[in-house]
Amino acid sequence: MHFSRLPQQLLGPREVVYSRYKNILLPQIITGIRHASSKSKKQLVLEKPAKFNPPSHGARLRKPGIKYSGPPLTAEDIARQGSKKYPNMMPPEGTFMHWFIHNRLLHLWLSLVRLSFKGTLTSLAVTVFVTNFKRNSPFADMLPDWYSLFLHPIKFWRTLTEVIKLDTVRVSEETAARRKERVEEVTKRAAFRKAHGLSENAGLGAWVSSTNNGTNSLDGRVKIQNGEVADVPSQASNLESQTEIKEEVQEKRPIKKWLGIW
Repeated sequence: MHFSRLPQQLLGPREVVYSRYKNILLPQIITGIRHASSKSKKQLVLEKPAKFNPPSHGARLRKPGIKYSGPPLTAEDIARQGSKKYPNMMPPEGTFMHWFIHNRLLHLWLSLVRLSFKGTLTSLAVTVFVTNFKRNSPFADMLPDWYSLFLHPIKFWRTLTEVIKLDTVRVSEETAARRKERVEEVTKRAAFRKAHGLSENAGLGAWVSSTNNGTNSLDGRVKIQNGEVADVPSQASNLESQTEIKEEVQEKRPIKKWLGIW
């Protein structure tokens, strides 16, 4: 039956005609259920998910082997490459930097120092202190050897403490001697001012006022109204003594200090 020969009034709307024509001509796909004990050889097709859900643990990809254009490397070539220094690469085996980077005991010691002594700066400070002590102290030859710290630790620390005490006493005595010299110098200055009748508070202004009053700054003489001349200390010595800064130092008992500081 051909639909094109029928009049349009009998066919109805165009959309209905096309749907009927499609249902008649196209073969219908019948999905049946297979009842069999053997497995089907066809691959199961899963339903497409709404979104991509990657697996939590993907399969490990196989890395292809390195392909060289030349012949395979021998054991000697591999050993030579391991000891060769390449730019921008880790240091090769057998060098100091390789030992410094890969030594576990060294890094363990650095970690302990960082935890207990607040970092490696303390180690550097101790090194500088020991170097200065050996250079400046006369008791440097009495210091124990460093390897005795592991063999006889108690004896090592006892000897080190005694040497530091001796050096502390030496520094304290030198400091007390310098202070004593300064006190004696101040005492001599005070005695000089007292002997020449100078005021402790007198400075450059006293010398200027004495010059205006008729004192000769060259020979240190003062003219009196009667015509007599009185000798006074020369202004050169007065100027030197009067321009000194006033120092009031009280003599105290020398205090024993630790390393000359405390």
